[in-house]
Amino acid sequence: MDYRLSEEIAKRAREGDLILRTAGANVNGLRSYLSGLDVEEVLYLPHTDCAALKLVYSAIVEGRPVDPAVEEALVSLYRGREFSTMEELERIHVELQTSILKSLFPRAKVSVEIIDVSKVKPLQRKSVYHLLKPSSRYDQEVLGAYIIQAPKREDVEADIKIAESLGLRPGRSEI
Repeated sequence: MDYRLSEEIAKRAREGDLILRTAGANVNGLRSYLSGLDVEEVLYLPHTDCAALKLVYSAIVEGRPVDPAVEEALVSLYRGREFSTMEELERIHVELQTSILKSLFPRAKVSVEIIDVSKVKPLQRKSVYHLLKPSSRYDQEVLGAYIIQAPKREDVEADIKIAESLGLRPGRSEI
């Protein structure tokens, strides 16, 4: 979802690729959609300095309340897991999400590349989020904005709440 990733993702996207972007690179909310796909390869691109994981950390370690939809879709995945630092949470997160992907696609090649956002030179940040279809590609309107890509809006309601908690306003909606 993070605006800092859009150019990197645009560079990697090939014709026919489906791009799914959620808060925290959380694939759990997309399980029903993903389970129906026949894919040969999955490239999972989580990133450092993730606001959604900071929200998880503050909810679990600091006891801050979160929206019930965010709790169900994201935070609950990490309750009962042992971590005391953001680095530990990030490691657990990648392991969990990769495990979900491998269980959904047992015959696919599942690769993980963590994007270090300190090494990315993003465009100017736009305080807006766009809801795009997985087949959509990025134009100048969406570059610099936060992007949520999924087949159906109901799959990403928690992601929308996270975007709004970051002070983002809605932009283009294709779903």
